[in-house]
Formats: sequence, C-alpha cells, structure tokens
Amino acid sequence: MPERKNFPPKAYEGIVRENYEGIEMSHYRDRPNNLVELLARSVGSFPNREAVVDDNARLTYKDFDNLANNLAYYLQELGVKKGDRIAILMPNSWEFAVAYYGIIRIGAIAVLLNWRCSSSEIEYMLNDSGASYLLMNSEYWDKIKPVQKQLRLKGIHCCGEAAPAATKPFGDLLKQAPKSVKADPPVIQSDGAAILYTSGTTGRPKGALQTHRNCVSNAIIASRLAEGSETDRTLIIAPMFHATGINSQLTAFLSIGGCCVIRPFFLPNDTLAKIQEEKITFGAGVAAMFYFLLNLPDWADYDLSSLKYFFMGGSPVPVELFNQLAKALPHVKFGNVWGLTESTSIVTYNPHVDILRIPEAVGPPVPVLEVKVLDPDAKEQERGAVGELCVKGPSVVRGYWNNPEASRNTIIDGWLRTGDLGYMDEDGYVYIVDRIKDMIVSGGENIYCIEVENALMQHPAVLDAAVVGVPDPVMQEAVKAVICLKPGMTATENEIKEHCKKLIASYKKPKHVVFSDSMLPRNPGGKVLKSALKDM
Repeated sequence: MPERKNFPPKAYEGIVRENYEGIEMSHYRDRPNNLVELLARSVGSFPNREAVVDDNARLTYKDFDNLANNLAYYLQELGVKKGDRIAILMPNSWEFAVAYYGIIRIGAIAVLLNWRCSSSEIEYMLNDSGASYLLMNSEYWDKIKPVQKQLRLKGIHCCGEAAPAATKPFGDLLKQAPKSVKADPPVIQSDGAAILYTSGTTGRPKGALQTHRNCVSNAIIASRLAEGSETDRTLIIAPMFHATGINSQLTAFLSIGGCCVIRPFFLPNDTLAKIQEEKITFGAGVAAMFYFLLNLPDWADYDLSSLKYFFMGGSPVPVELFNQLAKALPHVKFGNVWGLTESTSIVTYNPHVDILRIPEAVGPPVPVLEVKVLDPDAKEQERGAVGELCVKGPSVVRGYWNNPEASRNTIIDGWLRTGDLGYMDEDGYVYIVDRIKDMIVSGGENIYCIEVENALMQHPAVLDAAVVGVPDPVMQEAVKAVICLKPGMTATENEIKEHCKKLIASYKKPKHVVFSDSMLPRNPGGKVLKSALKDM
C-alpha cells in the first residue's frame, strides 16, 4: 500500500478483515469491546497519572473513574437503563467528561448538545432524542427556561453558579456510590454510545448515532496517527459536543493513558499559555485558529517547544497557511484531517511530510477505512474524476436516530454518502473540492469553492475568506467572496479580483467582493456557515 507509506507504522498493526452485520471491512484485532473497557484498561495501567485537567480540577485516572462510577450509580437509582438517552448541555469541562463516561458506563446513550443552538433547536433535539434527563451548566439556563414546559424530561441536574431552583444539583450524582456499577445487560460493540446532531444546514438537524464500535475504532485511529503514549498531553479546545473534541481527543487520549487538558473554548493567548504551562504535546483544531495565533504580536514569546503534533480539519486548509506554519513552527508535525460526524471523526489523513509535498490533498484513507468516488448515477469514478466521496469502515455510524429514511438514503450497503465532492489521484490521495450543495455553476461551468478560496488566501492582506454562489441574471450564478483582512492592512475589490485572475481562470474570479469586520461565521466543526454569507 505505497500510498500510505508515510503513516506511522503502528497504524497498520493488528488489522484484520471482519464481516460486521453483513458488511466486510477492516478493523483492529485487539481492540476494547466498548468504551467502558477502553477506559478500564487505562485506569488499570495508569491509576495515578493525570487523566483530565481544567481550571477547576486535576483528576487522575483513578479519580476520574470513581466520579464516572458515582454518576452511573445515581443515574441507575433514578431508573436510567441501558439504551435510555441522557443529554449533556455543558461547556468543555471535567464535568462534561465525567458525565459522558458515567452515562455510557451503564449502557445509556449520551446526547451531546451544541450550546450555541437556539432554545427551539435544543427543544427539538431533546424531544427528538427522547432524552429522559438533562445534565447541564447553569450558564445555559436561559436556553432551557423558555421551552421547559415543552420538554419531556424527567429531570434536570445542573452545575455551575446560581443553579436554577427548577433543577437539582449535578453534585448529587457525584456522591460516593456504595458499589461499582455495570450495565445490565452488558454493553456490546453495536450499542449506541452517543447521539451527535449534525449542523442542519437543510431542514431539521439529524442525530448521528455513534456506537461503541465506532468510537473505539476512531480512538485507535487518532491515537496511532498521533503516535501517542501515556506521556502525551492533548489540549482540547474543539467543542466536546463535536466529534473531534469527544472522539479524536478525549476518548483517543484516554485510551492510551494520556492527559486531556480541557479549555472551555478557543482564545488565542489562552491557547498559547496552556501549551506552555501544561507542556502540551498534541492539539487539534481548524485552520482559522492559526490565523489568529500567527497574527498575535507576542505569539513568539511563548514556549511551544513541547508541541509535537497538531491535526487540522473542519474544512480544507489553504496551502499558504501550511507554508507559514512550516516557517513559524518547524519542530511541529502538522496533519490535515478530513472527517465527518457520521464517520465518528477521521476518514483521511495527510501527514506532515506529504503536506509539504502535496498540501492540496487531505491524504489517503486511514488504514481501516475505504473511500470511493461516485458519479451522480452511483457509478464508481476513475482516478482523477470528481464525484461524491463515499466511506466504508468500522467508524461509519449505523444511521440517524429516529430517522430511517435519512439513514437509508445516506448509508447504502455500508457506504456513507458524505455529500462532499472530491477525487482521488493515482496514489490514492483524496482531494476535497466542495460540498455538493455549495458548488457554483456559472455560465455552465462548475466552480469549486476551495479553488477560489485558496487563491484568495494567497493575498498578503487576507486573513480569512470564503466564497458562495449568488443568483446572476446572465450566468445563473456568480461568485461572491467574503473577506476578513489582517489587522492594519487594506485591499480593494478590484485588487482582489486582479489578484485572483493571476492564479485561477478568469471565469472563476469573484464577481462580488464583500469585506467583513469580523471573522467568518463557522459551525463547531470549523466549517464556514455559507448560508449566512449569502446575505452579507
């Protein structure tokens, strides 16, 4: 498999072919059977190593395991059984991590809620999932209070300052349990672990049901690609209600005995300070983070020598950014990752040495996953031809919660239809060109947003940029660029257009250019919310 020769050797160890629910696929032989066993292995091997750290707690593996057990016990006392759904509405925190592992310990399913959502969206997700209890932080009460009467919850447990009188203390679920608890019946690999709702760019959000098998698979993939061990420390700044934060960081590093340093959200100076103070070795996030970091006047004053790996994903990473990073942080290995909620996180990985050689690619599929490219008639495309990227493997979800029609249309014979347009080269490297719904058709020509965005990002004054298609009376659609400039720098609309003409075909250049005073709106996965850009 020469196209994957630059992956760490351990990524290939112990791979076997299995028939799982009628679908043949690869997996790792000596994997934990579920997330409960995954954590137990690390607790047994590293009881006194730090597992989870935030501003309010430093928990060893033994501490973390005890708290998760206590929460699981008291959930059972409330009548929660295997398969029941328990929702979490919290910022990144040790409480979030304990809640998640306490819920899944008894075979219940954690519903991870995006705290950025509106009250009506949260109401929909709680009722759609059939959650019986909500574990939340008091700072989000203003999202729950307006819809509380419409919710079918049995109870709400709240942490944080000034918990509302209508709730019970989250701490009640953490009191010392008189015994260790287990799921009855036991958790098996096909059982649901979490429901993560997609961003819902069209219609209602869909709840991707991630199983224990899915999450264990992705944890092994992520930790092996990062060449991780018990001495590694990851900084979690991606939202833990998102696949990256919960699956490719928290679970991945707990699986190897590493330490998870949790931050509530991304702040540039805070991120640099924590890398320095906590001797962080691994991080993950979106490209937009580095535009902020590299433009801080004092970023070079921080000691970032501990950092070894950083994975970037969420959207294609501009070539120019990799060039900047190679100069600014030459000791760090950067990887470009493509993945989805429906694949539990990682699908392809472009390692550091290949980023420098072919920065436009997102890499080949990781060892236990397969990718193929289909045309509109569902026929497999030849190498180099653009089509819809489809994925098969042990981390592909079984389907969407309470939505059999969407499940049937999205996952066919084990293959996940991603909705992303791309192609594979002769060596098996994947290139993302657009979302199917975002591709611009102007005068009969297909224009892929990433190609225009890469050109825009090469302008020295551009900090962030995205393009969308807008109606045009002559060409059907026209390219509109929304640009955020670097502090203290200027550019004109005509200058931007002339810059693009030098790099891409003239018909692809933006017809409309809008300058934004703020960073572009993004969802928690780092993808630009292009529907919002059309109205700017």
